[in-house]
Amino acid sequence: MVAMRIKSALVLMALSLGSVAADQGGEFWQKKEYRRWSEKECKKLLEDSPWAQKHTLSEVFIDSTAQPGSDTSRFDPYRNQAESQRPAGPLERSSTERARESRPQLYYQAQFRSALPIRRAVVRMSQINARYDEMQSEQQQAFDKKAEEFLAKRFPATVMLHITYGSNVQFDDRNLTRHWRSQTIETLKNFVFLILPGGEKIPVTGYAVSQGAGREFQFEFPREHQGRPLVGPEDKDKALQLEFVHPGVRGQSGSRVLISFKVEKMLFDGKVVY
Repeated sequence: MVAMRIKSALVLMALSLGSVAADQGGEFWQKKEYRRWSEKECKKLLEDSPWAQKHTLSEVFIDSTAQPGSDTSRFDPYRNQAESQRPAGPLERSSTERARESRPQLYYQAQFRSALPIRRAVVRMSQINARYDEMQSEQQQAFDKKAEEFLAKRFPATVMLHITYGSNVQFDDRNLTRHWRSQTIETLKNFVFLILPGGEKIPVTGYAVSQGAGREFQFEFPREHQGRPLVGPEDKDKALQLEFVHPGVRGQSGSRVLISFKVEKMLFDGKVVY
């Protein structure tokens, strides 16, 4: 009987120690070499992780009665810009494609591109998409050189937030694309902020947007505020937040987008990275 109790106690201890070891192992980006990450793991890191969050705007909407020439292509809060004042073209005036979609959705996917785990996931996903293992040796070397340059980048003075966006309604997708490609740092500086754990709002200091097929742009912020890092040890139970204005579509007013990142989750190699 005593022997059985001792055996049971040892089993429970082993299970407990095993659980502790598993907890200390961390997420895959902590314990697994990035060149062995799977496609699923890369997507997890790039879409739903401490450094990547998605914001979705959706509503029930059927517009089958809008008349040609109605003011559905204007944007707020930037109505004074030439882009928002441009007369709508035939495609923009049409309500047909919007009537087909009863639950339109628009999304913004934000990533801290200045965080090394995100950049590693970008490289690994590129490897997978390019069928790296099937490449010739020379091709692999060329790929590796570009990857190393990308991963070697340091951001001692800036924080980079990469945003992709889109909609399941082509009308909204076109208008979003037109809007973001028409913006400049001057039009955005009063509407785009990185909100620190203490509540201070840091205005955007840089903006770049893709002019190709991609639906993406990038915000740049200073890494320090009043001579101190944006995040300190005392902020572990708080969050960094990205705030910007989503332009109004279908004649509606613009809306606030707020995307939060928990500081305590943004640990990599024992440090908060962002």
